[in-house]
Amino acid sequence: MRSARNKVQYIFILLGILYSIVISPTILADTPTSLIPNKAYTPSKTTIDKQKNKITTDVSVQDQPDTKETTTLRERVGIEVSSLRDIDVESIGTIDSTSGGFKKNMWGSTSRKTIENLFRFLPSQLHSRNLQNLYKRLLLTTAKIPGTGQNSEQTGLLFKRAQALFRSGYLVEFEKLTKIIPDEYHGEQLAKLRTDAAFLQNEMDKACDITSRWFEKSSSQYWQKSLIFCDALDSNWDKVDFGLNLLLELGAEDEIFFSLMQKLSDLVDGTIELTVDKLVPLYVAMLRASKHELPKLASKIPSAWLLPNYIQDPGVEHSIRLSLAERAAKLGVIDIQTLAEVYRSAELNENEIENAISIALNEKTPRARMLLYRATLRHESNFGKAQAIQRAQSIAQENKLFPEMAELYTPIFDQIQPGSELGWFAPHATLLHTANFDVEQARSWSSLAMRESSMDQTVMATAYSYWPLIRIMWGDEVFKWDDDSMRNWWQIIKKTNPKKARESASLLYHLMHVLGDPISPSLRAALIGPNAANRAKKTIFDNQFSIEIAANAGKLAETITLILISLDKTDFTALSTSELILIVNSVNKLGLHEEARKLAFEIMVAQLF
Repeated sequence: MRSARNKVQYIFILLGILYSIVISPTILADTPTSLIPNKAYTPSKTTIDKQKNKITTDVSVQDQPDTKETTTLRERVGIEVSSLRDIDVESIGTIDSTSGGFKKNMWGSTSRKTIENLFRFLPSQLHSRNLQNLYKRLLLTTAKIPGTGQNSEQTGLLFKRAQALFRSGYLVEFEKLTKIIPDEYHGEQLAKLRTDAAFLQNEMDKACDITSRWFEKSSSQYWQKSLIFCDALDSNWDKVDFGLNLLLELGAEDEIFFSLMQKLSDLVDGTIELTVDKLVPLYVAMLRASKHELPKLASKIPSAWLLPNYIQDPGVEHSIRLSLAERAAKLGVIDIQTLAEVYRSAELNENEIENAISIALNEKTPRARMLLYRATLRHESNFGKAQAIQRAQSIAQENKLFPEMAELYTPIFDQIQPGSELGWFAPHATLLHTANFDVEQARSWSSLAMRESSMDQTVMATAYSYWPLIRIMWGDEVFKWDDDSMRNWWQIIKKTNPKKARESASLLYHLMHVLGDPISPSLRAALIGPNAANRAKKTIFDNQFSIEIAANAGKLAETITLILISLDKTDFTALSTSELILIVNSVNKLGLHEEARKLAFEIMVAQLF
């Protein structure tokens, strides 16, 4: 009974769509007179049968790659082949060990079965810029993959890599990877992902081109709906009419799609019952085409791949847009330049700018952080800029947004050169440049900080409070090891943060020990006390044992994948000391010493701020 009622409902919806199409003078833009006859066109059963036969073509048929794509693949992968069929397609990547990727044998002796199992649990949200970087490198590196087994698909892992990039919102990296995959290896699922990405990025020509090719060889309703939408964009009303009739004839049940088609007629009033959890890329594109707002968020947070569309949607309140932009930047979905553009796009009155500092000091909101950024941009003197940056740094540390703040303000504090009049700012500048991995600037400002420390007790205290962070990132590159500096830090943190002093000192000691810094036994006792045993009773690492085994065996990709899986949607502040040490120690054991230091720095920033 329910099925019958639904079919009747869809027929009514269809009739409404057909009526709208017949009488609508416009759709999406200036639309010529509809090609639909006054009497609604009804395809014959014979025509429908022919269409059914056409769209049930064997989906294994593939398009042949063109010469340009073949050349690109050979150049990037560096494989000499006599035929594309000789390519180890799953080894394809956009980077290698010479261009930022891992080594080609990064999977080592890890079995195909283990890799496939790990890929089932790849993370979707990583809250660390350094982990995001490792994740992208893992998925984009040109690497040897163990051959397929009896129950494995030839290109299954390649698709899973592309799917993981899409799901995490890394659409730029997704495009780079899929661009170099020959067409003959573009299976239907990958084609759908490419079409979804095009819908999200408003690349309608690309989406409709892929749709037209796959409609000919697949019976999936995904392609039928996409083709109807593309026909509507091209004002091919007779094809729209035919496609909608065919969908109903085949028993399609998608009330949202039919409702959105009515919206496209531009004559149907009322709202669409659509929530953010039901959004798919096609619906996003249809809403955009009909100039309709995306569903209200309420308390729901969009998936990573959907964040850019909400940030760009004109119907989203600016306060919500700011919050989403900050989240997207933290997840690596948008770059910091895009976040800066969102900050700059806000309409403000002069009073808000004048009171930006007081607002930022009293509100822990995206709006307050945006106001402070805008106020900083207006300062003309280096001294004024430095003061504003120092306040922004303090607020960012308090709000656990220090890495993002450091990158956001880089174009501003890059303009400020070290000078005695800015001695008070020197420790802060050293830390900010360290967060952005700029060793030359960090070295220049740290020299100024040390000179000023001999004359200013406040600068000395600030410099010592940051000393371990600078040391843990740069090792001997900025200054040589100094036990006294570590002891001075210990005295400062005991006064400024007594509740976390021992925990922070213990973590710092173990991280420095892992990284090979020469901490003396006496200093070790001062930092972690006489009992150095690990007292952790539980861990969120269900994979802890597996990580240790993989790292000890030198299995780079397997170790990195296990760490990333374990940290999905997890902040460093949620982990125990032993777990944090495990992460850095494992990465360091793999020979990724620079990456280990970056992670250790980020972990200590999260711990101390």
